[in-house]
Amino acid sequence: MRALLLASAIAAMTACAGTPDASPAADTQSAAATRDVPAEGLLPQRLAPGQCGLFLWGMSAPRKFVFFTEGTAGDALILIDDMATRLPMTSAGGDVFGQFLTQMGFTDAATGSTVVVTIEPGEALEGGQRVDTGNILFRNAEGWETILPVTGVRACMPG
Repeated sequence: MRALLLASAIAAMTACAGTPDASPAADTQSAAATRDVPAEGLLPQRLAPGQCGLFLWGMSAPRKFVFFTEGTAGDALILIDDMATRLPMTSAGGDVFGQFLTQMGFTDAATGSTVVVTIEPGEALEGGQRVDTGNILFRNAEGWETILPVTGVRACMPG
């Protein structure tokens, strides 16, 4: 039953897969989309055939989609203060987790804040793997830290 529910979750995430539109109009729409974050967190993300993504949700109520990175992107889309923010990856370590590592660091050069994502891999799924537990540590320029417990999945689009 648990495997069926997880397979359904992956199918739902990959159901909106497709090739992103690279037109300038799409860039304008994307910028507008980052300003208008829905109550459930980040907007749905698309994977092209052959791509893999890491999807994380906060564990506190209400559960929000808070983190996404594509396996070869070198950056991530992170929900910071209810605003979708794209940050470059500045460090990575830990164990190999598919196309990802279990610890990733991101830095906002404009504000001096950092984000560290640490995940604990779970059971393998068809086309991916669960993230049993993890956390996102937000550190602002003044040194204040906020830790958000997360869970999620690493999923790949066949192709």
